[in-house]
Amino acid sequence: MPHLPNPNPVRPGPGPQQRLRNLQRRFRAVSARHDRAVKLRRVIRAAAVVVAFATAFAVAWGLGSSPWPVTTTLKHIASAPNCDFARLVGLAPAKRGEPGYWKRHDRDGDGVACEPWPPRRGAASRPFSLTTAMANSDRVRWA
Repeated sequence: MPHLPNPNPVRPGPGPQQRLRNLQRRFRAVSARHDRAVKLRRVIRAAAVVVAFATAFAVAWGLGSSPWPVTTTLKHIASAPNCDFARLVGLAPAKRGEPGYWKRHDRDGDGVACEPWPPRRGAASRPFSLTTAMANSDRVRWA
């Protein structure tokens, strides 16, 4: 008959008090890591809230301090990429100091941005469309 192991072997090693202390030490370490992670999440959340409020305040202050009404200011910002967008929102051509005027849109430096140019001879004039404006928006040169 084969020899069966003892069902109640005496395990060598630390006694029950030492095993309890080791278990408690590991539990405290895990709890401390968890508490640090919770605190870090709270700090990150608070920082995100502060940044969101600061951004909202800056946008509100910027729109409120504009010399034009809010809708006109938003149109002015929308006309920044190129003259097609300025025409789309109805702010082209624009003179210096008016909404819709951006120095980079003033080709000849005469103070009028997005002024209509006569079409080249032989070139068919193409009507403005939003798809054309969107297609040309990737070629914007931000000055």
